Amino acid sequence: MILFRGTQTSKVDAKGRLKLPARVRQRFEEAYKDRSVFVTSIDGTAVKIFPLKEWEVVEVRLSEKSTDNSEIDGEVKDKILFQANKYGSEETLDNQGRMLVPAILRETAGMSGEVRMVWQSNHLFVLNATRFEQEAESKSLSAEDFRHAANLGI
Repeated sequence: MILFRGTQTSKVDAKGRLKLPARVRQRFEEAYKDRSVFVTSIDGTAVKIFPLKEWEVVEVRLSEKSTDNSEIDGEVKDKILFQANKYGSEETLDNQGRMLVPAILRETAGMSGEVRMVWQSNHLFVLNATRFEQEAESKSLSAEDFRHAANLGI
């Protein structure tokens, strides 16, 4: 499911609350009928906001054994879950579409002031404005990428 396309701009206020833009909040509430979210990160540099129902699906996948019974797969899944819980917090959107970003994550990801968000598959991906521009620059397309995009009809 695609909640929205493009990039949305918002702010993290002095109390550490991120406000979802009205369009994003409306689509979120229509799609999920629930205001519960899991605000997290797996590296501390970017915020990932999962509708709680989506995060529960991720937790199930992380608890399943790999198809080849690889021991390393289980270790990696444990690491991912540990990091997600280290930075994470279950939150509820208030009536104005705000949620608290955990203090540790506000600090490590520089979540204050203006932020940018995009929808990625099953979650909101949020970066502070400076990191977003750095990420955009690092993901700029090469001439070969443009040819490939043309072949895809883009």
